[in-house]
Amino acid sequence: MLLQSHKLSGVPLPQNSRPLGEEEDVLIRRLDCAVVEATHTLYADMGKKAFDTVRGVFWEGKELYPNAGFREKNHIQICIRNLNCIKGYFHPRKPLDSYPTP
Repeated sequence: MLLQSHKLSGVPLPQNSRPLGEEEDVLIRRLDCAVVEATHTLYADMGKKAFDTVRGVFWEGKELYPNAGFREKNHIQICIRNLNCIKGYFHPRKPLDSYPTP
């Protein structure tokens, strides 16, 4: 659906890309974002309830050891689309001098 709408409008699809100087990881995920947003638009057009949250898992960076499932930059991103799902948040505290600061 996303590809077809971009073809019809003549607007190129957004692209996932690497930041300048980055050789391995695709960190700028404009296409991924467009796919998620298009999915929500499709759901709305069908009269379906939108997702409250979206989670993405990213395996990035070099392997930490041979045949590893862990990489240098593995992470999970969470997008809260319905702000009523946020029940609270924490306020980061200042570091204590009696412990090392990483």
